[in-house]
Amino acid sequence: MTSLEAAALWVGLNALLLIVLSARVGSVRMKHKINLGDGGNDAMTKAIRTQGNYIEYAPAAIGGLVLLALLNTPVLAIHILGGLFFFARVSHLLGLGMGVWPAGRAVGTVLTMLTLLVTGLWLIWKAFV
Repeated sequence: MTSLEAAALWVGLNALLLIVLSARVGSVRMKHKINLGDGGNDAMTKAIRTQGNYIEYAPAAIGGLVLLALLNTPVLAIHILGGLFFFARVSHLLGLGMGVWPAGRAVGTVLTMLTLLVTGLWLIWKAFV
């Protein structure tokens, strides 16, 4: 597997996660008959924020992975960063979105920031060497 193929795996998995998050928003909308906004409903607010939070961070993480792969970063590093980001976002979903793992929101937030930090610094380093 090449670095670019490894990045493709994680981009694909993240695309599927976005579908799951979007479907959850639609499902809660139908269940509570909320056409627009959150309708003052806590479940709707959590579903919207879980999806929105993902959308806020995913482009930087996914774009960073692809750029690192194009810059010939080792496959293992792409898998570690991709896996860490994916785990972070699933953790966030389990914590905030579903409430089944109370620590998941914090774990997801910290791991997302760590992934972005490492990716960002690595990209800056690659730009100068």
